[in-house]
Amino acid sequence: MLRRFSILLCLLVLCAPAAAHAQSSPFAPLPPATTTPEPTPTVSSSSSGDGGGLKAWQQILIFGGGAILLFGIGFAILADARSVAPTIENTEEREATRKGREADLKRRKAKARAADKRSRQARKRNR
Repeated sequence: MLRRFSILLCLLVLCAPAAAHAQSSPFAPLPPATTTPEPTPTVSSSSSGDGGGLKAWQQILIFGGGAILLFGIGFAILADARSVAPTIENTEEREATRKGREADLKRRKAKARAADKRSRQARKRNR
């Protein structure tokens, strides 16, 4: 009973319109707008074509600096990758490594096939 009453009270509070205390009446007419005379703009007679932006040499410096920054980041990434990458100088070592990987892959596949076969046989027995 108390739960229903509290839910009903919350719904009534939420549905009630909020009172705007700052306004005396929402239907009152608006106050008249104040008009101030606009000052006339002064026209300068200078005919410079400069739009106030950067000069050409400044733009070249900015783009050049960006290109150097990107080149430096790329160089740092490549240098780090080369220092971490494995290097095998001898082709026989490379071939032995490849054969070892292939043998490991075949062993893992055979082990997985055997496990699948055991699970299929177990499912057949438990039917």
